[in-house]
Formats: sequence, structure tokens, C-alpha cells
Amino acid sequence: MCFHIKKITSCSGSWLGFNENPDLDPRSYNLDWMKSIPEETPLSAISIPGTHESLTLYGGPLAICQVWNLKQQLKVGVRYFDLHAGIWLPTQKNVYIRDSHWMFWQHTELDNVFRDILDFLRDHKSETVILKVTLHGLYKKKVAQLTKELIDNFRNKIWTKTMTPNMKDARGNIVFLQTDVFHAGTENHDSRFFERNRLKNVEERLKQIKSHICEHHIVVTETSTSLFNSPKTFAQNVNKWLYNFVERHKKISKNYGCLGVISMNFPSTQLIKNIIQLKPCECGQRPGRGGSGKESSPTIKTFMVKHKTTMLT
Repeated sequence: MCFHIKKITSCSGSWLGFNENPDLDPRSYNLDWMKSIPEETPLSAISIPGTHESLTLYGGPLAICQVWNLKQQLKVGVRYFDLHAGIWLPTQKNVYIRDSHWMFWQHTELDNVFRDILDFLRDHKSETVILKVTLHGLYKKKVAQLTKELIDNFRNKIWTKTMTPNMKDARGNIVFLQTDVFHAGTENHDSRFFERNRLKNVEERLKQIKSHICEHHIVVTETSTSLFNSPKTFAQNVNKWLYNFVERHKKISKNYGCLGVISMNFPSTQLIKNIIQLKPCECGQRPGRGGSGKESSPTIKTFMVKHKTTMLT
């Protein structure tokens, strides 16, 4: 089974699934969408809208990946954030948010990000936020130590255990993901989701994702472009596919709801809402256990949507 992306535009000229308008209508807010999810549901079983390079709002067309700031993304329903951080001098005491390639400062620091997310979670206690922080630059060990100190300051509200929480444990907290340099949280494994710019055998791929989800592993599908290509142009193409894919998935998939986290550039409010509306993945086992019925060692598995993914035929 394969999907073909059609060129569909709205009256405003925006692509379906894609948004570049910084204004956000309050009618598009999804403030408490996790409230109806049962307490014992593992976080891994929930389809979650996320953003790639979530706070890269500055730096020009080859760097910018988002149009909404952190607070706007939280309000519209984004619950997975991909951050990139570092310092430029060994004497610096703050962890600066930057982009992943060009080292542009994004006009905020990691402690401000923690505070803004936790302020939101204090007002919306039914929600949780998954956070991945990738460290860059010459002073990664120093940044890792500064990040650890920040986490210690908020230790009661940041989940850094290797075990993937259920919703009861996750609500009101930041769930931190492990990276190569910073080892707090759960492991992060990369895997290519697309081959030669095409996704074929969709249900077979979803079956593989479901097997990870049902073993209590969080699965992240990332959409990212290469260094010298525009994230916005890439998103105009791939977000159409994501929109059509999610719509079709809701209607005919045998693995309904088993998508995990979808991390996007420039998502539209409707694409986010469509992901939110998916019910949790049904595994046929008690929450928190794999197919064998034994406790599994949870990890984060990442599936990559690479540059030039424009059409599925």
C-alpha cells in the first residue's frame, strides 16, 4: 500500500498540513487534550504531535523551522519538543537554545524553557510534555553539567527515569529523553523510516512501530531536511503527506492509533488536531508490558523522514 501526495492549497495560499502564519486563533487551542486518556495508558501508546527544532525561530530561511513560539505551541497542543542547546565560551553559566546547524542563538535559555513548560503544566495538570535536548559545540561536557544542575532544580517535576511512565505518572511533568551526550532519561535510537524518498508497505511499517510501542518503547518519527535546504520548503511538501496519511490512517489502518510521536516543521493547527484525535494504540496486553507479558526495558526509537521526501507513488 502506498500514498500519493496531491498539491492542495487553501484560499490563503497555505499548503494543507503546513502553516507559516505566526498568528494563532484561540479557537485552535488544545489546552487539555490529554485529560480523557486513561491513567494507566503508557505514554508510548499515545499519538503525540511534536515539533522538530521546536524553538528555531531565528536565523534565516536555511535555519528557521517553526513560526510559533513555545507558549503558542503548547496552547495548540504540541506535547513533544526537540531542542538544541550549547554555549560559546567555557565561562558561560547559562545553557543557550540554538539551532542544530548554524549556531544561531534563539533568544532564550534552557531554564526559561523549563519554567515556561512547567508554568503551563501547573495550569493544565492533565498534560505532560516530552522534551529532547541535544547538546552542541566544543563544550558539551560543561553544557551537560549545567543541564544536570537545571534538572536538579526542578527534579520533582522532570521525569528522568529509564522507565517510560504511564499517564498517571506523567501528568504535570516533563518527560526527559536521553541523548548521546546527556544520559538522563530514556535511550534514543535512530532508524530510517523512508527509503529512497518513498514510504511503501505502510501497514507493515506501522506493524513494526506498533511492536515497539507495545513493548513500552516511545517511538519518534522526525521530519528533517539537510543542511543547505529550506525547512519551510521541505515542510510544504512533507506536511501534505502527513496530513493525508493521518486522515487515511484514521479510516482504514489495521494498526489504528499506533503512530507514537510525530515531530514536524511548520505544522498546521488541523494536522495537530488530527493527530490528537487518534485514540491510544491497542496492544492487547496490560499497560507497561510487552507481548511476552514481562516488563520490558523502555527506549526511544526515532524514525527519520529525510530531505526530498516529496511524493509517494
